[in-house]
Amino acid sequence: MKKRTLLSRDFVICSMIAFFYIMMFFMTYTGMTAYVRDEFQTDSMIAAIAVSIFIVGDLIARLFSNRIIDKLGLKMTVVASLLVSSILSIMYLAAWDVASMCLLRLVHGMAYGAMGTAVNTKVSLSIPSERMGEGMGYFMMSVSIGSALGPMACMMLSEDGVFTDVFLLGFAMSLMGFVCSLFLTKDAPAGERQERPKGLVERSAIPISVVALVFFFSYSGVLSFISSYGNEIGLAEFATFFFVALSVSTLVSRMFLGKMYDTRGENALMIPSFLLFILGMAIFATTDNGWLLLLSGAMMGVNVALMLSIGNAVVIKLTKRDRVAVAISTFNIFVDLAYVIGPIVIGMLIDDMGYRDSYMAMAAVATISLILYYVLHGRLVTAGKIPKGSF
Repeated sequence: MKKRTLLSRDFVICSMIAFFYIMMFFMTYTGMTAYVRDEFQTDSMIAAIAVSIFIVGDLIARLFSNRIIDKLGLKMTVVASLLVSSILSIMYLAAWDVASMCLLRLVHGMAYGAMGTAVNTKVSLSIPSERMGEGMGYFMMSVSIGSALGPMACMMLSEDGVFTDVFLLGFAMSLMGFVCSLFLTKDAPAGERQERPKGLVERSAIPISVVALVFFFSYSGVLSFISSYGNEIGLAEFATFFFVALSVSTLVSRMFLGKMYDTRGENALMIPSFLLFILGMAIFATTDNGWLLLLSGAMMGVNVALMLSIGNAVVIKLTKRDRVAVAISTFNIFVDLAYVIGPIVIGMLIDDMGYRDSYMAMAAVATISLILYYVLHGRLVTAGKIPKGSF
């Protein structure tokens, strides 16, 4: 039987939108702490709030995104959210104090959360069910590229300590995403849409979402403290390229491993990649060699890529079609919670235990996430209670 194509109109446009908004997010996320601290003469803790409050807004929107999508439809949710995001991106330049910046970041996070859920749902509905793993892997490549180029662009544009160009490029990214969204296919007329079941959380998505929460909790400490850790161990120059190694690894993984999920199932990929991540984290925590630091990033990148792409594919597989938006939102809420809680807890551990012991503790947490994966999901796949791979 001939395979149905992945490269539909919605798939290509959603991939372009994802690249633009992820690049915008990582550009502003990378530079916001330094900008708020220097521009408004505040301390690092207050500046960090201006960064994390974006994710709070994102979480709020994801809780209610299904209701928003029911009212507006997928396309209009994406269009409206990106229009609001574009306006807010340029308004960063007009913020006059920390409070106004935090308000902008909160609302911007809400627009980002609603748009992200709608885009992920739109693209999932455009992928043939039998190629879900492959399709989500290719779609997530745009996320990998955006997450690599965003921090790099921020560092290049703000070398002199001026962030105007960072915010202008962020505005341009949001605007290009908005223009792309206008070409998405129309949703079914409101009268033809089926009434969606109510609820803010999809229960079938909770097991794999809990696994993602614990896993990304362990990974969040790497994201948040790699720069200061590199300085601490005398590998600052190599630490600069750590995320290049990690991003290349995630990109390659998403290019080639999604198809394997469709044919061999999630256990064949997730269990080895968890083990690779745990080993990578242990190397990261103990090495004094720059090349081994980069190798650890490449090793960790495989499971970072698969946890997102296969995690989304799994929740889609386990969910009724009219609950896909809620399921994707549920999964992303748990991931976002990890990024909110993780840096705070790990930062406290670092103050008490130091970097190396804290990262070894995160290797242990990653081991717990592997155990949870098998108990909550993997053993059910092995027993045939959950079909492996795509539909």
